Amino acid sequence: MTPKPEEPPYLLAAQAGSVVRHLYTRLRDDEPASPADLCRTIGALQRLTDDLANVLPGLQKQLEASLLAGEVGAGETPAEAWDKVSEVGYALAQARTGGLLMAAELRVSQRTLGELASS
Repeated sequence: MTPKPEEPPYLLAAQAGSVVRHLYTRLRDDEPASPADLCRTIGALQRLTDDLANVLPGLQKQLEASLLAGEVGAGETPAEAWDKVSEVGYALAQARTGGLLMAAELRVSQRTLGELASS
């Protein structure tokens, strides 16, 4: 699935979610995979998780730009609007930390599975 350049980010995120849900269904319902395929799947999920974690700071940057441009927070005082943007930023930073931790653990899982499969 090659995204079109004009597709908005929310649509790309929805497509990624759809693919992950499809993967979940396949893993739940299909025949067992070989250790090599499991290792490759874990590796691909590690890259996906790492990429997802790296998307989050850009979302915060766009939110801050929207606030400065007056596109969000119009019904709030400036302090209230910045407080809410800060809350979103904190939550995104926490999510990013969790994503980076997940990617690191998947890396360990892939390495250990690779050792197991080769022995």
